[in-house]
Amino acid sequence: MNLANTFEYKYERLESKELIAIVHNSRNFQPLAVETAYIELQRRVLSPEDAKQITDDFNLYLKRKVNKETIERAAPKTAEIKARPAKQPFFTPIRVINTISLTVLAVYFITLAQGDTVVLHMLIHSDSYRPSFIWIALPYLALPFGAIGFGLRRQLGWIMLSWAVMYNALKQAYFFFTDIEAKLDKHYTDAITIDNIVQDSIVIAFFLLISIVVCLPNIRAKMKTGLPTMLLTIAAAFAFLILQATKII
Repeated sequence: MNLANTFEYKYERLESKELIAIVHNSRNFQPLAVETAYIELQRRVLSPEDAKQITDDFNLYLKRKVNKETIERAAPKTAEIKARPAKQPFFTPIRVINTISLTVLAVYFITLAQGDTVVLHMLIHSDSYRPSFIWIALPYLALPFGAIGFGLRRQLGWIMLSWAVMYNALKQAYFFFTDIEAKLDKHYTDAITIDNIVQDSIVIAFFLLISIVVCLPNIRAKMKTGLPTMLLTIAAAFAFLILQATKII
């Protein structure tokens, strides 16, 4: 049974005065109810006064209905607002990982292009090999291979890159303080220039920043690297530098 039939069935059983009230108070009823009540009243025998009143009320209802429809058609339709997808934060873990990998590789190759080829020379020329060569080459090679593994989101890549950047940050800081002491010593002050100090500061800041970022919880989560692994990696970097500084390796 549809809505129209429901009204017809119900209104057939209402008294005329109830139907007249519906037409008279048409603002309070839905259009189908008013129109069904009017049709039902047309089937009944009413006094001339009631018939005239019903006709006037229904005409007023129709006038309001037509005016409303005209206004609605004339009014500009509000454009539907499309739901915008939620904005993703710019510094997502994946973007940070990719940026670090590319930056480290870029810095590495730029350094090579500018003449930092001591270890590269030792790699190419076997006659320059020394027993301690492995300790010199290890930090040098861990940096690019670690960056590649880090970009591929491998845990070993994270360990290699983290160890290398932490070691380089510590090593540069060690030499930086040595240079500061030389700069403050009047006998060696000319051997260290302000440019050397600035360059060392930039290098330390770079490796230190990378060291901090790769250890952030959301980055380590992508690498499936836990806190114990991170602490062991940091400790290994410290230990390696101490062994080198004390001439053990």
